[in-house]
Amino acid sequence: MSFMPKIKIDGKEYIAKENETILQCAQRNGIYIPRYCYHPSLSIAGNCRMCLVEIEKMPKLQTACSTIVAEGMNVFTSSEKVKKARKDVLEFLLKNHPIDCPICDQAGECYLQDYYMDYGLRKSRVSLNEKVRRGKRRQLGDYLILDNERCILCTRCVRFCEEVTKTSELFVANRGDHSFIDIKPETSLNNPYSLNIADICPVGAFTSADFRFRQRVWFLKTTESICLGCATGCRIKVQHNDNTVYRILPLPNEETNTWLCDFGRMTYKEMYSEDRLNHITIESQEFGLDLDKVFDYIKEVKPQEIAVFLSPNLSIEDNIALYYFASNVLKTENIFIPSLPERKIEDGILKNSDPYPNSTGIEIIANKLKLKKDEKTSEKFALVISSLEIAKTYARDSKGIFFSLTKSDMNGAIVPMKSYFENEGTFVNWQKYARKTTVSVVNEKAFSVFDVMKRLAVLFGSNSFFSSLKDIEKFISSNGIDKEFK
Repeated sequence: MSFMPKIKIDGKEYIAKENETILQCAQRNGIYIPRYCYHPSLSIAGNCRMCLVEIEKMPKLQTACSTIVAEGMNVFTSSEKVKKARKDVLEFLLKNHPIDCPICDQAGECYLQDYYMDYGLRKSRVSLNEKVRRGKRRQLGDYLILDNERCILCTRCVRFCEEVTKTSELFVANRGDHSFIDIKPETSLNNPYSLNIADICPVGAFTSADFRFRQRVWFLKTTESICLGCATGCRIKVQHNDNTVYRILPLPNEETNTWLCDFGRMTYKEMYSEDRLNHITIESQEFGLDLDKVFDYIKEVKPQEIAVFLSPNLSIEDNIALYYFASNVLKTENIFIPSLPERKIEDGILKNSDPYPNSTGIEIIANKLKLKKDEKTSEKFALVISSLEIAKTYARDSKGIFFSLTKSDMNGAIVPMKSYFENEGTFVNWQKYARKTTVSVVNEKAFSVFDVMKRLAVLFGSNSFFSSLKDIEKFISSNGIDKEFK
C-alpha cells in the first residue's frame, strides 16, 4: 500500500501522492506555481529558480519542482519572502534580455511577460550598452528559428531532444552569462517532432518558421479537433482567424498524445494548395458545383456494374453514407473495404505505421455489416465510387465518382471534397477511440460525401436516404457499430 502524506499549502491541508513534488501536488489541487524549466513530460532540471517556495522550518527557499512532499510539510507559495525571490529571479533572467516584445512572435503567450507583470515591475539596472549580445534569428531547421538573445536557458529544448526524440541535437555552450543554446556541428534540427520545441519554449527563443509573423496570437480562435495524419488520431487545437487556419497545436491527453509530429501540424496546408479543387470535373471538363452533372454521368450505369469502396480517409458518417447509397439507392452488393496496413506506433512516440486515420473504423463497419474486402475493379466494374486515394489503388483504369481535395487526372467525375477542418466527422483511431473533427473554417466550394450522396439519392428518386447526420447516428447505434468504440 502506497504512502499518502498530508501536507499544508498556504494554510489548507491536502493529501499528496507518493513521491509527488510540491509543484505537482499544488497543481493537481488548483494552486499555480510559476515555472520556466519544469515540464510535466520532461525530466526535472530545477535551474530556473522561478518555482521557489517557503517551507516551514527550512532556512532557505526550495524549488517546488524538485522537492518531494513529506508528511507534515507546511508550504507557502506566495509569502513576501517568495514574492521577493521571484522578483529577483526575474531581474536576473531579464538582465541581458533584448527589448523584442513589439516584434517577438511569443508576445501574448510569453511567460516572461506574464510573470513580469505579476512579480517584476522593476526597471533594469543594466543599460542597453552593457547587455551581453548573442546570436539572433538562426535558422536551425526547416521549421525552427532560434533567437539566442531571448533564451533564458531553461533547457526544455535540450531535454526534449535528449529524452523524447533521442536525437540530442542541442546542448548548452559556454559558461556563466555567456552560456547559450547551440546545435551540434554539421547537424540540423529536423527531427520529426521539432515544432514541439517552439511549443515548449516559454519565452520566444524558439519560434515556428511556418507560423512566424502570420498572426498575433490574441486574434486567434481555437477549436478542438483530431489530427488525421495517421491512425494514431492525436487530439489537436486548430487555431484560426478570418476563416483561415494558421497553426495546429497538440492537445495533450492521456489516451493518445502529449506531443504532435511536424507532419500532422502541416496537414492543414492541403486546404491552401494551388491544386485545391473548387469545382466538379468530369472527363477533364469543369462543371462548377452542379451535382446534377454527376448524376447524368452515372445514371445509365447498371447497379451491378458499380462498385463502392469505403475509405479509411473518410469519416464514419461519410462511409455510412456511401454504404447506404450503394445498398439502399443503387441496390448493389458491390460494397468493399480496401486492404489495410498493420497498425502500430513505429517510432516509439506517435507515428503510426498506418497512414490512414480511420482504418479501424471501416473495419468495424465491415464486420458489423458483413462487407467484402479487397476487390480489384479494373476489369469487373464499369464505375467506382470512393475517395480519390483509394481509387488510385483500386480503380486506376476505371471510371468513377471520386472525392478529392485536390485536382487529379483520374478518368471520371472528380468532386471537390471538404477537408475535415471544414466538415464534422467521427474517426476511430488504432486504439478504437472514436473522436470527432470540428468545423474550424467554412468552404462553400466543396461538398461533404454525405451531401453528395443525399443529393444523388434524390435524383435517383429515392425517399429512403438519410435526411440528416442524426439519422446516420441512429443507424450506427441500431447496428451496434458504436459499441465497438471507446
